Amino acid sequence: MAELGLTFPPAAGEDGAPGPPGAPGVGVADITKKVLVRTGGCVERDTPIDIIIPGAGWTTAGEEVTFANASEFTSTAQVFLNGILMFTGENAATDNDVYFVAASGQIAFETNIDRNDMIQVWKFGATASG
Repeated sequence: MAELGLTFPPAAGEDGAPGPPGAPGVGVADITKKVLVRTGGCVERDTPIDIIIPGAGWTTAGEEVTFANASEFTSTAQVFLNGILMFTGENAATDNDVYFVAASGQIAFETNIDRNDMIQVWKFGATASG
Protein backbone atom coordinates (compact mmCIF):
# COMPACT_ATOMS: atom_id res chain seq x y z
CA MET A 1 0.00 0.00 0.00
CA ALA A 2 1.30 3.44 -0.89
CA GLU A 3 1.97 5.89 1.90
CA LEU A 4 0.70 9.46 1.74
CA GLY A 5 3.14 12.14 2.81
CA LEU A 6 2.58 15.88 3.13
CA THR A 7 5.28 18.50 3.47
CA PHE A 8 4.65 22.07 4.55
CA PRO A 9 7.18 24.90 4.59
CA PRO A 10 8.33 25.98 8.05
CA ALA A 11 6.43 28.82 9.64
CA ALA A 12 8.22 32.17 9.73
CA GLY A 13 8.39 34.64 12.60
CA GLU A 14 8.18 38.44 12.38
CA ASP A 15 11.75 38.65 11.10
CA GLY A 16 11.07 36.09 8.35
CA ALA A 17 13.19 33.43 10.03
CA PRO A 18 11.67 30.02 10.67
CA GLY A 19 9.75 29.89 13.90
CA PRO A 20 7.24 27.73 15.69
CA PRO A 21 3.60 27.84 14.60
CA GLY A 22 1.74 30.46 16.61
CA ALA A 23 4.79 32.69 16.97
CA PRO A 24 4.04 36.41 16.61
CA GLY A 25 3.66 37.40 12.99
CA VAL A 26 3.09 33.88 11.73
CA GLY A 27 0.33 33.72 9.14
CA VAL A 28 0.13 29.95 8.89
CA ALA A 29 -3.02 27.99 9.70
CA ASP A 30 -2.79 25.29 12.32
CA ILE A 31 -3.87 22.13 10.49
CA THR A 32 -4.81 18.89 12.25
CA LYS A 33 -4.96 15.88 9.91
CA LYS A 34 -6.43 12.39 10.23
CA VAL A 35 -6.24 9.67 7.57
CA LEU A 36 -8.48 6.60 7.50
CA VAL A 37 -8.10 3.75 5.00
CA ARG A 38 -10.87 1.19 4.69
CA THR A 39 -9.40 -2.32 4.98
CA GLY A 40 -12.69 -4.16 5.56
CA GLY A 41 -15.80 -4.42 3.44
CA CYS A 42 -18.11 -1.71 2.15
CA VAL A 43 -19.55 0.95 4.46
CA GLU A 44 -23.03 1.81 3.17
CA ARG A 45 -23.89 5.44 2.41
CA ASP A 46 -25.23 7.51 5.32
CA THR A 47 -23.57 5.21 7.87
CA PRO A 48 -21.78 7.16 10.64
CA ILE A 49 -18.00 6.72 10.65
CA ASP A 50 -16.18 7.52 13.88
CA ILE A 51 -13.05 9.37 12.78
CA ILE A 52 -11.50 9.20 16.27
CA ILE A 53 -11.83 5.44 16.84
CA PRO A 54 -13.28 3.93 13.66
CA GLY A 55 -13.09 0.33 14.87
CA ALA A 56 -12.42 -2.86 12.92
CA GLY A 57 -11.90 -2.62 9.18
CA TRP A 58 -9.93 0.63 9.28
CA THR A 59 -6.29 1.66 9.36
CA THR A 60 -5.62 5.16 10.69
CA ALA A 61 -2.82 7.68 10.89
CA GLY A 62 -2.51 11.25 12.10
CA GLU A 63 -3.92 13.24 14.95
CA GLU A 64 -7.28 13.24 16.70
CA VAL A 65 -9.71 15.52 14.90
CA THR A 66 -12.92 16.63 16.64
CA PHE A 67 -15.63 19.17 15.94
CA ALA A 68 -17.80 20.75 18.64
CA ASN A 69 -20.80 21.08 16.34
CA ALA A 70 -21.98 21.06 12.73
CA SER A 71 -21.16 24.73 12.22
CA GLU A 72 -17.53 24.17 13.23
CA PHE A 73 -17.36 21.15 10.91
CA THR A 74 -18.55 23.08 7.86
CA SER A 75 -16.40 26.14 8.60
CA THR A 76 -13.09 24.48 9.56
CA ALA A 77 -13.00 21.07 7.85
CA GLN A 78 -11.87 19.84 4.49
CA VAL A 79 -12.64 16.19 3.80
CA PHE A 80 -11.08 14.27 0.94
CA LEU A 81 -12.22 10.88 -0.39
CA ASN A 82 -9.50 9.25 -2.47
CA GLY A 83 -7.92 12.66 -2.97
CA ILE A 84 -11.10 14.39 -4.11
CA LEU A 85 -12.33 17.32 -2.01
CA MET A 86 -15.83 16.64 -0.68
CA PHE A 87 -18.50 19.29 -0.11
CA THR A 88 -19.25 19.38 3.65
CA GLY A 89 -22.71 19.75 5.16
CA GLU A 90 -24.25 20.22 8.57
CA ASN A 91 -26.49 17.13 8.42
CA ALA A 92 -28.02 14.53 6.09
CA ALA A 93 -30.75 16.96 5.00
CA THR A 94 -28.20 19.22 3.31
CA ASP A 95 -27.53 16.41 0.79
CA ASN A 96 -23.81 17.24 0.57
CA ASP A 97 -20.95 14.78 -0.08
CA VAL A 98 -20.08 14.37 3.61
CA TYR A 99 -21.88 15.64 6.68
CA PHE A 100 -21.54 16.05 10.44
CA VAL A 101 -23.25 13.42 12.62
CA ALA A 102 -22.02 13.90 16.20
CA ALA A 103 -19.46 15.85 18.22
CA SER A 104 -17.94 12.53 19.30
CA GLY A 105 -16.18 12.51 15.92
CA GLN A 106 -18.74 11.01 13.60
CA ILE A 107 -19.25 11.93 9.96
CA ALA A 108 -21.15 10.20 7.16
CA PHE A 109 -20.86 10.17 3.37
CA GLU A 110 -23.61 10.32 0.74
CA THR A 111 -21.80 7.53 -1.10
CA ASN A 112 -20.57 4.07 -0.16
CA ILE A 113 -17.04 3.74 1.20
CA ASP A 114 -15.37 0.72 -0.38
CA ARG A 115 -12.32 -1.35 0.49
CA ASN A 116 -9.06 0.62 0.03
CA ASP A 117 -10.86 3.98 -0.03
CA MET A 118 -8.88 6.70 1.76
CA ILE A 119 -10.53 9.43 3.82
CA GLN A 120 -8.51 12.47 4.87
CA VAL A 121 -9.98 14.93 7.36
CA TRP A 122 -8.20 18.25 7.72
CA LYS A 123 -9.22 20.72 10.41
CA PHE A 124 -7.97 24.26 10.02
CA GLY A 125 -7.39 26.35 13.14
CA ALA A 126 -7.20 30.10 13.38
CA THR A 127 -4.38 31.93 11.69
CA ALA A 128 -2.23 34.41 13.54
CA SER A 129 -1.78 37.82 12.04
CA GLY A 130 1.24 40.00 12.31
